[in-house]
Amino acid sequence: MARTKKVKKIIDIDMENIPLLREMPEELQHYMSGRVEIVSLNKNEYVFREGEDAEYICIIVDGQVKLSRFDAEGRENIIMILYSHDTIWESMFLENSTFPYSAVCLTDVTVCKLYNDDFEKVLKDPNAAMRIVLLLSRKLHDANVRNMLLSTRDPKARLAGFLLYRRDRSSDNIIELRLEDIAASIGLRLETVSRKLGELQDDMVVERAGRGKLKIVDYDGLRQIYENNN
Repeated sequence: MARTKKVKKIIDIDMENIPLLREMPEELQHYMSGRVEIVSLNKNEYVFREGEDAEYICIIVDGQVKLSRFDAEGRENIIMILYSHDTIWESMFLENSTFPYSAVCLTDVTVCKLYNDDFEKVLKDPNAAMRIVLLLSRKLHDANVRNMLLSTRDPKARLAGFLLYRRDRSSDNIIELRLEDIAASIGLRLETVSRKLGELQDDMVVERAGRGKLKIVDYDGLRQIYENNN
């Protein structure tokens, strides 16, 4: 099937900035440099929409991307929020598959698209294949962590756990997310998130750092709140 590329802007980028590809042998890197698609997208643009053909693996080179879908009543369900170096694998090994959700840019974003037929060549290299196994293992572990988080009954502890989860993934004490996105990510009402965030501020473990920004000021204290009520 012919590729139907929906490209906003193609840009050049160093392959060293793409974790999945940078550890490949030089010959394979050279081959892939002419095959991958590096795309620059603006905030609020779609990387892809739910139902589109999943013809490629998508690597977030830089920026934040929200994966979400809407239910029959129009309510948004945020599946996860991806950061730099995260990978969307849904099309791997599947024929004629479609994306089960939409991916929208929360910031200006650079993505790398690696099409399925080219990806098969990557898998033939043992080192690259092992790298992919490790990345998929981490993705499975991450999914298990998120499932444990969503099973936390206490809303304050669930919010604390989510903030810890986001901080641990980005290694940055500043978390840039709207309260609406946080609420949708952890299955709580916006009013509940706002109220529990106020309690965490009173506990002096987090503080607001600007519009849509939260700063973790006491990591150990936040973890204690999560673990004591989990």
